[in-house]
Amino acid sequence: MYRTIAVVSLITLFIYFPKQLQAQQQDKITPLHKFFQANYDSTLIYHNWSSWYNAPNYIIIAKQKQNVYLFTYTSPYKRLQGRPIPGDLKNLYLEEETKFQKTVPNANRYLLAQNLKQAELQNYWQQLNAQQLWNIKSNKGESANNCMIEDGDENTFYFISKNGIKIAEFYAPTFYEECAGENSDRQKAINVIEVLVGALNN
Repeated sequence: MYRTIAVVSLITLFIYFPKQLQAQQQDKITPLHKFFQANYDSTLIYHNWSSWYNAPNYIIIAKQKQNVYLFTYTSPYKRLQGRPIPGDLKNLYLEEETKFQKTVPNANRYLLAQNLKQAELQNYWQQLNAQQLWNIKSNKGESANNCMIEDGDENTFYFISKNGIKIAEFYAPTFYEECAGENSDRQKAINVIEVLVGALNN
């Protein structure tokens, strides 16, 4: 099923957004990461991507003093993939998507604050703190010899403080948790994803 979905998505990209397949996974530290390091006490940036769409697609939660903030940094055109779009408008969206992918992530027009109540944000922050995220270790399923998935979801976490930036990566964590058995770091990653996506969809 995973492979079928990925193949359909890949064909869709060739039809609607062929140039975006040239984008490269931006897992290095960018000006956006440095912006949050300089302006917030503690930040978590979650990047969900795949082999067929690896442009920035961030959910960001940050704390400054007693306040918590939620942001997104993503293409406004990504959600249009697979939808029928008239020719001229499709070309316009393609141009804008190309501009997005060529833009180095920074505090720019793609960084949008989300309108949530502070009490809700504080609750999400407490849930994330309970995961002891600074101790989390990457797990990309390398040791799961009997489990294999192609075109799975890639998940990169950036844990940012004034003292440094730590990166942890997880490949298809839900699949490997079900196939290979329980792993504490993988469980933390899954829980973090659920909290952040839940906050964004609130």
